[in-house]
Amino acid sequence: MTDQENRRILIVDDNQAIHEDFLKILGGEAGGGEALADARSAFFGGEAEEELGVQFEIEDASQGDEGVERVREALAAGRPFSMAFVDVRMPPGIDGVQAIRGMWDADPNLQVVICTAYADYSLDEIAEELGNSDQLLILKKPFDPVEVKQLAASLTAKWNSAQRERARLEDLQAANQALEQANARAESASRVKSEFLANMSHEIRTPMTAILGYTDLLFDPDVSEEESESYKEIIRRSGQHLLVIINDILDLSKIEAGRMVLFPDEVRPGELAADVVAAQQADAKKKGLTLEVEVADGVPETITSDPVRVRQVLSNLVANAIKFTRKGAVQVVVGCTGAGESQMLQFDVTDSGIGIEPDKLSGLFDAFTQADYSSTRQAGGTGLGLAISKQLAIILGGDIEVESELGKGSTFRFALDASGTAAAGEIDTVSGAAAETAARTTSAAQTAPTADLHCHVLLVEDGRLNQVLISTILKKAGATIELADNGLQGVEKVVAAQQAGTPFQLVLMDMQMPVMDGYDATAKLREQGFEMPIVALTAHAMAGDRQKCLDAGCTEYATKPVDRRGLLAMCAELTALPNPPAPFPSKPAVDSPQNESAPGRG
Repeated sequence: MTDQENRRILIVDDNQAIHEDFLKILGGEAGGGEALADARSAFFGGEAEEELGVQFEIEDASQGDEGVERVREALAAGRPFSMAFVDVRMPPGIDGVQAIRGMWDADPNLQVVICTAYADYSLDEIAEELGNSDQLLILKKPFDPVEVKQLAASLTAKWNSAQRERARLEDLQAANQALEQANARAESASRVKSEFLANMSHEIRTPMTAILGYTDLLFDPDVSEEESESYKEIIRRSGQHLLVIINDILDLSKIEAGRMVLFPDEVRPGELAADVVAAQQADAKKKGLTLEVEVADGVPETITSDPVRVRQVLSNLVANAIKFTRKGAVQVVVGCTGAGESQMLQFDVTDSGIGIEPDKLSGLFDAFTQADYSSTRQAGGTGLGLAISKQLAIILGGDIEVESELGKGSTFRFALDASGTAAAGEIDTVSGAAAETAARTTSAAQTAPTADLHCHVLLVEDGRLNQVLISTILKKAGATIELADNGLQGVEKVVAAQQAGTPFQLVLMDMQMPVMDGYDATAKLREQGFEMPIVALTAHAMAGDRQKCLDAGCTEYATKPVDRRGLLAMCAELTALPNPPAPFPSKPAVDSPQNESAPGRG
């Protein structure tokens, strides 16, 4: 036994001399050691060897009621007795049998030795009163010190062993319960994700059906000019819708992975809200809804935050309000609370729509849970918008709260940090870099007239369909195009053109290609002194991917799918520069392992 084990023993007897006898036998560090060694020698044979005795902690009670109370108090104090020696006859109080029954009621794990001369109870009567229990032994008076010592050592060891087994059993039961709960959560998550994937399948197949179906109709020789234009517009809108779905899914996956980057810039709250409302007026009018914006007094003219993300959240809330409102109005109110470091900008989006059931509010912003799949099915959409918006609001230093009354409408309150100190987070998101690039190219497209390119362009792209598409766009704008199927061919063609005196004025570089990827090819060209603009064309739209392209030596960065107007505007801007931008510093191509950090297709 270790010193940590419980060797607390209670002596219950009305005779003080008996207490003193038990103390002599069991008390002291080596009490009874010689007697126990003699008994072991007699039982097993051989010479008796003195061994260190077991040290017991002895307490006593002179009456049965007192013994029961001692057991209760010890258990309550977290220091239970492991065993008790109990006399049978203890007048004038309850006898030992009644006392044992009370002790077991208080502590069912207590080991008991009843001390009797069978004057009051026979062995059969004791068994009848207390039952046949393995926690009860009978010691006949007068007892032998060796018997007492053996019983004390054996029963305290038995109690400690039983406690260890109970603890193991409890640990096992707890582990089993945790496993059952984990299995239940996994099954629930699997079920919810299956429902989610079924919903995503529907959402993706819907625009794909339109794209493929109306494309087939365009091949019909009998299609009219008017029908052809209508089909093209449907295909374009369906493609845009499909891209929104893909971005939503990827946005959510990156947010859940804990990676996102904010791009703090100047935000004009009133103008931003007005722009969002203006962009969705057409949808509101189609449903006969009034869509208004109101800017309360005290709203700052500008704050520092991520304008793309703020617009994304507010646009989603307004679109949701329109989607779930059949008649009446949707109102956006811009307000401000607090001051200084605690200042918060607040957008309240209130509708007179269908409202939300109270029991659905708690799961409204869960990533894989829609408030009502049936309502999502009726109204359309992936059901991801609120989950993404909630997380973005938190990243922006605020939150989204909702108040709703079924049948009367809802108010979504989007608050964000307006102290002017909003800083970049640590998230990398699909739309972050893509939106930044889109903002630049859109701005260029709006400020530039119809692109008229008279320049020599090298397109380095391994995808045949993309080669045809991008070269056709550039040729129609007046550019002269040459093609390379991979980075190595691109480097060779640039060198050859330089040597021939007909250098390329612009290189469009896919970043993920066989043989030599765009990162290595760009680094190689910069190493050899090529100073003309190189634009990275890639399907990777993460903020980290953009920086990686610039670090390799690219001048600009554009994402796929290619926006025709934006690409032409960017090309026109870069080729019109009198002095091309200095190349970014880069490592020699030999130091950049082939395809090491360019996951997936570009």
